[in-house]
Amino acid sequence: MLSFLRKRPLRLGIQFRLLLVTFAIGSLFVLYIVFNTARQTGRDQRQAGEQMQLIAELAAARLDDHIGDVTQLLNALASTLPVDRMETFNNDMALRSLRDQLSHNVSVSLWSADGRNIGSSDWAPSEPRPAAGRHAFFEVARREARLTSEAPVRLQADGEWTAVLALPLVRNGQTVGVVSGATRLRTLPQLLDPDGTLPKGAVVSLANGQGRIIARSADGEQAIGQLAPLADIWSADPRAVRRGSAAGTDFAGVPRIYGYARSRTVDWLVFVGIPVEQALATAGATSRESLVLGLGMLGAGLFIAAWVAGRIARPLRQLSDDARLLGEGRVDHRSSVRSGDEVGLLASTLNRMADTLQERIAAARRSAERLSLALEGSEQALFDWDLTNSRVYFSGRASAMRGGPDEDTELTTEQRRAFVHPDDVEGLDQRLSAAVRGQVPLFEAEFRVRREDGDWIWVRSRGRVVERDERGRALRLVGTEADITRRKAAEDDLRQRAENDTLTGLPNRALFNDRIAGAMARAARSHQKLALLFLDLDHFKQVNDSHGHEAGDALLKETAARLHACVRGSDTVARLGGDEFTVVLEGLASRTDAEAIAAKIVEAMRVPMAFGDVTITTSTSIGVAMMREGETDAAAFLHRSDEALYQAKRRGRDRFAVRSADDA
Repeated sequence: MLSFLRKRPLRLGIQFRLLLVTFAIGSLFVLYIVFNTARQTGRDQRQAGEQMQLIAELAAARLDDHIGDVTQLLNALASTLPVDRMETFNNDMALRSLRDQLSHNVSVSLWSADGRNIGSSDWAPSEPRPAAGRHAFFEVARREARLTSEAPVRLQADGEWTAVLALPLVRNGQTVGVVSGATRLRTLPQLLDPDGTLPKGAVVSLANGQGRIIARSADGEQAIGQLAPLADIWSADPRAVRRGSAAGTDFAGVPRIYGYARSRTVDWLVFVGIPVEQALATAGATSRESLVLGLGMLGAGLFIAAWVAGRIARPLRQLSDDARLLGEGRVDHRSSVRSGDEVGLLASTLNRMADTLQERIAAARRSAERLSLALEGSEQALFDWDLTNSRVYFSGRASAMRGGPDEDTELTTEQRRAFVHPDDVEGLDQRLSAAVRGQVPLFEAEFRVRREDGDWIWVRSRGRVVERDERGRALRLVGTEADITRRKAAEDDLRQRAENDTLTGLPNRALFNDRIAGAMARAARSHQKLALLFLDLDHFKQVNDSHGHEAGDALLKETAARLHACVRGSDTVARLGGDEFTVVLEGLASRTDAEAIAAKIVEAMRVPMAFGDVTITTSTSIGVAMMREGETDAAAFLHRSDEALYQAKRRGRDRFAVRSADDA
């Protein structure tokens, strides 16, 4: 639904929304009808359940009356009947004499202690006579000497299903037999509803203590032994169920509303169930009528809403078209809607906005032209960074600085990042993040950018965040970029002159002081040996006096080259002034390593040097000092190497002397 509104907001927006409101209101009315119908259905279902419960209680009372009559008769017989296994005929005659006192569906039997039938109230008992020894009613009555019941029971294989009540016959403290009364189960439903007062479609059922059907007014033969309805009631403790009502499905799969009640005399439960469809027929008809009425009213409401919405939407669609044309840049377009209501006022306001927008666009164009001329004169490029969509607009000057055509470009943030030197990306991101978060008022950064020919140029970028949302999140960053490659080259040249010796290109004293301090700090952290060599050329003044300063300068340059050849790339060679040089040796394993390099330098400086037609032979004296544990004073370290140098000179020059870390 929402996607549909986004796709067609101009033509169907207002009309569709009015229809949607009408539909929502009408739907609430229909929902009320449905809710009220459901509530009425629930009331009808409860009333049906209460009615079935009352009928079930009445049926249970009738069952108790019947059982009471049978029990009373059995009690009388249990105290008066003689028990003689040889007097079966006399027993039959005695029991048949009671027929007038028995219901037509009840028969009485006498059983010996071993379970043989020795008397029956039936006119023609079947032969052979049934045996009771295998039935629970006989065993419980004989063993526990109390009234017991069992159903369903077939006393003979081809006999009817019956419900049996039994009492023991006790003579002189001994159980000598059992007397029982059997009720035919097919007649029990009629006994429970003798007047035929059950509602149409209602079924009465009788269940035993195990939750199995023992009699049913419909499909009685097929129902016997089936699981009684409302299995969730039986699942816990069937004996704990007393009375109530609930909805369930019978063994034939018919949904019914049941009332149930337990007999007070035996462990049996009476069920009376009526089909749900029949019980709720009246409520269903009322519900359908209400629902049809509600849907008809909803349809009428939608028709009226569509007509009203059409009258409202037509001028609004025209205004939408007018706004669309203005949004496409047709600032000279004006709306033709004329009316005296709010829509006419909106059209008039839209036209005034168009007038103002046209004037501002003209002013902005003039301002842009002036800005373009100013940027061309300053050779700066303009950028406009859309931080929300991660896209950057560049004026043509930015492309020209990179060696491309002088035309406007638009790059993604990742494309822009690809032009930046890898060593400068992190610093650029940090400065940009600080400006975007508002930690600094301006964005300023200097970094290298790759040209299309592969060379790198230095660029200075300046800008500010010009737009933020209501939460303060930056949306746009606008600024300029300029090529500062020449300025950076000049700065590098000045730095080179300030930190390096102009004659040899070696670090001068200032840079040496920085290098020795850094080397001492690293040695302290790594616990490795650090050596400082202080050397000068033997009799250098005689070279200048004999061959001139040009020869002396050439000797100093050659000395620098030979020193570099004798040490590692990670070592520092510096010229302190005149013919004084220093060498910083880092990462040594022992003092022996420093002595080996010093000896190598002494040997290298003995090689004669040719200068024009002149051959100059010289040598060097070297003082070697080892850094002490915990030493931090670079000046003291240099002083000890200077003292070692003078030791080498006193010993005859052209050699080295060592001041170890333990020397005072």
